[in-house]
Amino acid sequence: MTVKDILAIVDTGDEDEQFLKDAREFARFNAAHLTVAILSAVPTPDYALAYTQPYFLLSDYVEAAEEKQAIVAKIGERDGFEVRILSDEPGALLDKAPVQARYADLILFGPVDAYANKHLRRRLFENIALSSGRPVMVLPTQWKPRSFAHLAVGWNATREATRALGDALQLAQTGAKIDIVVVDAKSSTKGHGSEPGADIARNLSRHGFDVTVHALASEGETQSAVLVDFARKQRADLLVIGASAHSRLRELFLGGVTHDLIDGAPVPVLLGH
Repeated sequence: MTVKDILAIVDTGDEDEQFLKDAREFARFNAAHLTVAILSAVPTPDYALAYTQPYFLLSDYVEAAEEKQAIVAKIGERDGFEVRILSDEPGALLDKAPVQARYADLILFGPVDAYANKHLRRRLFENIALSSGRPVMVLPTQWKPRSFAHLAVGWNATREATRALGDALQLAQTGAKIDIVVVDAKSSTKGHGSEPGADIARNLSRHGFDVTVHALASEGETQSAVLVDFARKQRADLLVIGASAHSRLRELFLGGVTHDLIDGAPVPVLLGH
């Protein structure tokens, strides 16, 4: 399956001009339909006390959403993409966004600096990544779209990593170079097997990919830092990782490796769950 339907997520701030350009160019490169979803959170009193001004007017948020929709719609008319607006209190919005995401092939987020409400961005990212069933990609600022001919895959032999890899293979160029990166991996009958990374490498090789396994030690760094540094040094086109959650509560938080990556990295990052 090729990517033909892309959903880009923005908020009502004005920091996302470059991300909108990057999302448009990515969609054009893939000859895909682009939908831009403007998410407008209308604060409840409790939310406002924690994250916004303590006194707010509903009309202010409605007006901000309408103004942003008008601006983006004008760009969309010129560049040929669709614009939607989702406006609700934060809890309802966190439920609505993953449903919208299920009707796209790929969900795009910009780096954290492209959003006015950074707390909402994180929560939306987490819910969409963990609940939509669709892959989510974070684009670096001013990233130039190209074929994914070289993938770096953070592999820990989990269901989430397997799903992320499967999603990434839908984007990968035929015969692409794939680096399987295992960090602090140990042999296990329930996970990596006797040789971490070897089994998935054999599977990918049978599909015609050029696969190399890299066993790395974190040496005091976070696994996220190790993976990003590897992908950057190897000039990978895409870093692939499974999104996992350590909480069974509705307020899900990305755990471990993935938590440090969702704010943005120097290479595109694809997360699957």
